[in-house]
Amino acid sequence: MKRFYLPALTALLPALFLSTAASIQASEALGSAGTTPANASPQEDLGKSLGLNFSGGIVFRTEYFVQGEDYAPTHDSSTPLWIDHEFRLRMLGRFGVNKDFGQEASAGLRISTGNGADPSDPYLTLSNGTNLKNFNLDRAFIRWTPKWLDRQVGLLAGKMPNPLEYSPITWDEDISPEGAALFWEPTSDTRVVALYTIMQENGPATIEGAGVDLFIANFQVQQKFEVEGAKVRLMVGYQYVPYVSAYETGDPGLATYQLDPTNPPGAPLSITYKGMVGDMTHGGMIPEMHIAEGMITLSHTLGDEKIPVLWTLHGALNLTSFNITALTNANVSVNNPALNDTNDLALFAQVKAGELTHRGNFTGSLEWGYIDPNAVFAAFSDSDSGVGHNNNTWFKGMVGTAIENGLELSVDQYMDWRTNYDVFGIAPSNIFGTTSRAPVLRTQIDLSAKF
Repeated sequence: MKRFYLPALTALLPALFLSTAASIQASEALGSAGTTPANASPQEDLGKSLGLNFSGGIVFRTEYFVQGEDYAPTHDSSTPLWIDHEFRLRMLGRFGVNKDFGQEASAGLRISTGNGADPSDPYLTLSNGTNLKNFNLDRAFIRWTPKWLDRQVGLLAGKMPNPLEYSPITWDEDISPEGAALFWEPTSDTRVVALYTIMQENGPATIEGAGVDLFIANFQVQQKFEVEGAKVRLMVGYQYVPYVSAYETGDPGLATYQLDPTNPPGAPLSITYKGMVGDMTHGGMIPEMHIAEGMITLSHTLGDEKIPVLWTLHGALNLTSFNITALTNANVSVNNPALNDTNDLALFAQVKAGELTHRGNFTGSLEWGYIDPNAVFAAFSDSDSGVGHNNNTWFKGMVGTAIENGLELSVDQYMDWRTNYDVFGIAPSNIFGTTSRAPVLRTQIDLSAKF
């Protein structure tokens, strides 16, 4: 039965997507006719009296994974650890509050579910009976735009909403960077952003230089303009990630650092576990990253119904990566000695139609993503795309509807596979997305309440 379920759903999604435009016209009429002004809620009254803005949401997610057993590169069929399927229920809960201080400053605080160890996955899998679930501090930030600088220059500091333009190939939408961002907005259409993200504070030093902090630095120029009624946003950016080897699985620690002072200890994340690979010609380490990126988004309306349509193209290139060959990767030397693959490119494309502003509205999207193992920093790329993170390419279709104002139902269908299986070991594995050449099919159904 399950063999026919996902292919049928995958085939149905494009048809549902194409029918979105026709559905929106009727649904907008229904939404406007069925919506009447309501009295202010107690929450709104409390927020107004205290000068606070409340926000939050709850998502109940149903996920189903299935993958075949075409093991690569050996195609060994003798293992008892067959890759088959997985079904799980998950949930996300968030609550936030913001307050303005005059016209120059604001501050925000938000708590969210999550295990605290993976910033790109705030969802909790429903298990362990009726055990209590965890909440974590997701945001705590201050935004200041001083009047004496005409409010064109501002500071964002703390654990903050992401001030960058991004897509799933670079940043997961659930990540709140920690550190400080400076932005300059000389006009309403131009924005320059510099973000300093603290990854690990390593002081005080016990040997000279050992207290160096791990960080990531981003710089972006964002520009908006209109072309024949269409709104266009352009972004060009640069990201610098030093000491990348400190984030590898099995952090080398102080002893290795003393042999190589460019590799400080204490990294909190494992990026090789999330798809990145080391360079054997440099002791298995990953060189520092200099990433150039560019993005264009185009929004317009379609037909007399004014259906909103959004197109997104995003690319990132790691200027200091290395090719995957028999010399740079030990598994490749066994699996495919002639391989010479590039290892520096990430691409993303998406088209989305409709928006869920009122009861009965519909929306739909189609997207494609591709991430070489070392194209971007693996810990931050989107964990929801197929099996998530680097060394992936995926297709995704989505349809959604607003059941009530603020209550949404969406269905996502992914088809995901690794871009390079030769970097994995020769032993077959029953872990989704590893040594099987067959794609992972992932169905995701979200029931979301926003307030």
